[in-house]
Amino acid sequence: MSAIGLYVLLLVLGLLFFPAPTKVDLKESFLSPSWGHPFGKDRLGRDVFSMFAYGSVATFLFAVPARILTLALASAIGLVSYSNTIIKNNIISPLSSVFVSLPSLLLALLVVQVFGSGPIPLFLAIVLGDWAQSYETIRAKIEEVSGSGYVLAATCFGASRSYIFRKHLLPQTFRILGILLTTGLPSVVMTLAIFGFLGISSGSEIFGPGLGEQIAFSKDYAERAPWALVFPTLGILGLVFSVGGKS
Repeated sequence: MSAIGLYVLLLVLGLLFFPAPTKVDLKESFLSPSWGHPFGKDRLGRDVFSMFAYGSVATFLFAVPARILTLALASAIGLVSYSNTIIKNNIISPLSSVFVSLPSLLLALLVVQVFGSGPIPLFLAIVLGDWAQSYETIRAKIEEVSGSGYVLAATCFGASRSYIFRKHLLPQTFRILGILLTTGLPSVVMTLAIFGFLGISSGSEIFGPGLGEQIAFSKDYAERAPWALVFPTLGILGLVFSVGGKS
């Protein structure tokens, strides 16, 4: 079994066979790993295996739509850039250069500082932090295809811009979007983990604390219950390697 397969199996077991991550039992605080609780329990008596599984799934369910939304925005801006060179040269390119020059995490933190925490501000923070890099990649691909021999030949034979876009640019753009989706997800996962560590949550009523929140909560008693710190850290690493296609 591959590492990703083992990781997914652990998530399924945690979701199906262990209590909800929000269930508190102070009588079992700092319970060591056992057959009944393989990952032990934290200071509040919450099952670490359950929090590991629910936190990983919650991060994945948030990261994928956020990344798709980022690519959708970058693609829309790329389409406008292709359609109107004046807007591209005077508005989009300078704006993209500014966003690319700033660290994406810093931009995301500024957005959260302005709009507060919660799912919508976090979505906005991730999109604004990452759209420019994705747009530049899409723009470069569009320019590469537009300057290729077969597109120039099609133009010489009277093909319209809309025809070239449908038959040549769009298929190539879809391919690059698939690559951007998988290569960008690990950074989104890490951003969400950092937000959680800083206390910025997307909402934990259903899935319990996120992986970053678990690390922040466990670090102060790591010597007494190291398992409560180790397993959410492994959850982040497993999720990063899984969504990035590493085995």
